[in-house]
Amino acid sequence: MSAAEKREEVIKQWMLTIVSDSGVRRFDDLHVDQVDPDWKHRNQWIVGGLEALRIAIDIRNRNQLPFAVGLGFSLQSGDHPRGIDFHTKEEFCERLDWSPPSLYLFHQGEEPHTQGESAEVRGLNSSILGVGDLRCYCLEFRQPDSDEYFRSVFVEG
Repeated sequence: MSAAEKREEVIKQWMLTIVSDSGVRRFDDLHVDQVDPDWKHRNQWIVGGLEALRIAIDIRNRNQLPFAVGLGFSLQSGDHPRGIDFHTKEEFCERLDWSPPSLYLFHQGEEPHTQGESAEVRGLNSSILGVGDLRCYCLEFRQPDSDEYFRSVFVEG
C-alpha cells in the first residue's frame, strides 16, 4: 500500500467511526501525525495538514457525508487577546503551539465560526496558508475558569 493510500485509509476510518459513534458531537479529532508519521515534525504541519484536509474533503464528497470538514491549528496562548498578529505563512508558523493540527467533522451550521457567542471570530486571508477557495478564520476565546486567551485557526471545506 502506498503512503497516499495509507493516509486515505486512516482518514476514512476515522471519519466513518466518528460519524457512527457520535464522535462528531464530542469533537473527536485526528491529529495529522496520526495520519502519517512523516507529518509529526513541526515543519510538516501545514503541508501535511492541508493534504489531510484535501483527502478528508474528497472522502466526504465521495461518501456524501453531510458534514463540514475542518483543519484546526492551535496557536500560542497568552494572558491578553492577540487577535491576528501574523500576516505571512512564516509568522503563522512562529505562532503555532506545541500541538500538531487536527482534522474535525462538524454538523452543518455548527462549525466553530458559527459559535460567535463564546469566541471572537475573525476572517483570515486564505493566501497566508495558500488555500485559495477554502474558508479560513481565527478564533480567540477564554475558558471560564482561566486567565489565558486561546487561539485557533481553522480551515474549512
